[in-house]
Amino acid sequence: MIDLLAIGHATRDEFPGVEWRLGGSAFYAAAAAARLGARAALATRVGPEERAELVAACRGLGIDLVALPAAVTTTFAFSRAPDGGRQLRLRARAKAIALADVPLALREARAVIFASVAHELDVSLFGGFPRAIRVVEVQGYLREWDAAGAVRPRRWSAPHELLVAAHAIVLSEEDLGQDETPVPAWAETAPVVVTRAERGSRTYRAGSIVEVEALPVDAVVDVTGAGDAFSAGLALALADGLSFGDAIRFAHAVASFAVEGVGTSALADRAAVDRRLRESD
Repeated sequence: MIDLLAIGHATRDEFPGVEWRLGGSAFYAAAAAARLGARAALATRVGPEERAELVAACRGLGIDLVALPAAVTTTFAFSRAPDGGRQLRLRARAKAIALADVPLALREARAVIFASVAHELDVSLFGGFPRAIRVVEVQGYLREWDAAGAVRPRRWSAPHELLVAAHAIVLSEEDLGQDETPVPAWAETAPVVVTRAERGSRTYRAGSIVEVEALPVDAVVDVTGAGDAFSAGLALALADGLSFGDAIRFAHAVASFAVEGVGTSALADRAAVDRRLRESD
């Protein structure tokens, strides 16, 4: 049985001075789960130019890959914004993923992460995994782009089908544009976890707000994918029967390793994650 299935577009991420590298929330979440020793699967779309790279990466990480065909791979160009933050441009977008695209065997996964980066998840997916722990990363719904592909934040009215399907919704302060005012309304239906980088997380749940500190790290090298590692840790911990609070702490431990290297290079195994949790007590 698959322990964790991540659904969403793998991406071609283009950075100044770097040709490109694989990315996408679903890819990073599956990678984190695989490094923890879970049997992880990724259902995604990928174009012909990036297919071989994605196949090789998933083979190396031990991820079961369902590489759905696409004319192009969803592509983001990263640059530095005038305020020092990052600036995104959507250069290409693959078509959406629907429940019919997911093989029946994968629909029995213990945990599923719906990981949107560019509005690519069809609503049919949300009712397709009734027995799984379901974590929704909503980053892709909180962005829009103009005709030139320049990405900017947007307000989002969370659809009922998504909220009722979720055991947890995960997003970052950056995704929200530092504005958490919509979150309490979403949390009336599903717990919402707002990640806050080195300041930990804030969980809105059942009318309460709980803040959890991040775990210390050896060095911050690259924060890309840290939130996705967090989601993978949260989903697996909930599937294993941990309380929500303990699952959040485990998720922070998983994410703490993700920032210590570029891409997936620093993701840790279960023994290292458990050791960091013990040391933080």
